[in-house]
Amino acid sequence: FRKRLKILSHKMFKSLYVHVPFCRTKCPYCDFYSEPSLHLKEAYVKALLRELSLRTPQFSPFPTVYFGGGTPSLMEVRFFEAVLSKIGQFSEVTVEVNPEDADENLFSSLRSLGVNRISLGIQSFSDKLLKTLGRRQNSKTNLKALELAVSQFPSVSVDLIYGIPNQSLDDFLEDLKTVTSFPVKHVSLYALTLYEETPLWKAVKTGKLATLEDELVSRMYYLGVEFLESSGFRQYEISNFSKTGFESKHNLNYWKVENYMGIGPSAASFFKDTYFRNVSNVKRYIELVESERPPTEEVETFSSAELKKTKLIMGLRLTQGVNLKELSVENSFELAAKRSDAIKGLLEEGLLEYSPPILRLGRPGYFVSNRVISILVGELFGGKGK
Repeated sequence: FRKRLKILSHKMFKSLYVHVPFCRTKCPYCDFYSEPSLHLKEAYVKALLRELSLRTPQFSPFPTVYFGGGTPSLMEVRFFEAVLSKIGQFSEVTVEVNPEDADENLFSSLRSLGVNRISLGIQSFSDKLLKTLGRRQNSKTNLKALELAVSQFPSVSVDLIYGIPNQSLDDFLEDLKTVTSFPVKHVSLYALTLYEETPLWKAVKTGKLATLEDELVSRMYYLGVEFLESSGFRQYEISNFSKTGFESKHNLNYWKVENYMGIGPSAASFFKDTYFRNVSNVKRYIELVESERPPTEEVETFSSAELKKTKLIMGLRLTQGVNLKELSVENSFELAAKRSDAIKGLLEEGLLEYSPPILRLGRPGYFVSNRVISILVGELFGGKGK
């Protein structure tokens, strides 16, 4: 195990992600790995700390640490203390918090451990829409959690979902107004995605719920962009907005394809040119770590061309765009832009913008970014990339 993970003990890691796989109940739209196996919490903590100690020398610095899930706020404070005590230095520590778990004792304890950023899964302030999403909390719980969070932490991020069945533009506008009435520093806007085999997907497939028209969902997105910008937020990524200096440093490392380490079931790591992902089963994860076997179920090493593709795909999510010269694809793009009608069309329609050597999505391309990037990568590399 130690030999297998030696490559991951390098000081060049920019981020540590800790996956907490537990939830009280699984939301009907969620496709992240989680399960309500709370009886495995103690065994999971033991295995997680074992994995961390095997992967890194004691007191390895991680500039950013992110506790995600699942529901990290289901864990006792001593769990966060145990993890953070093994890390020598950190500048940004984020904990995802379910609004129903928010209380003054939890927040003050987390703050005393060095946690300086809270991400609240608000999703909506409408009881009607929260019910559609299958969320446990109500609007009062959301408001109380948000009020408490901003009183305790210098940096609070709020997640909102748009494109929910039966949601109107006015519904979404009210959510935006409510969020910006608090001194939050970061907002993430996520379009509701129907993942196959989730309960919400099945409800739509059987006709119990109807999805919104794409045109309405697009209007919601651009309403969010314009409203947040007018409220002093800067859009720095397709779905993410922040006050100046409060961007998510942790997530920026992902989009810039920096080295990051993930621990826990289903957590992923990336180092130089190799991607690792742990097993997506908490019981199996515990068994593997306890027997000192690598808990990874996927290892993939990228070629030079694949790494360029990945950096282009991820980097174009950022509003600052990608420096094609630094990626050594500037000449390839300029040649393709002359020969390819598809790329010419993207540029003419404003879906892509090119100011040598910077290539970025145009604002009209944000909402259809997956299609735009897929076309671009196909023309440049002959495939959709990784």
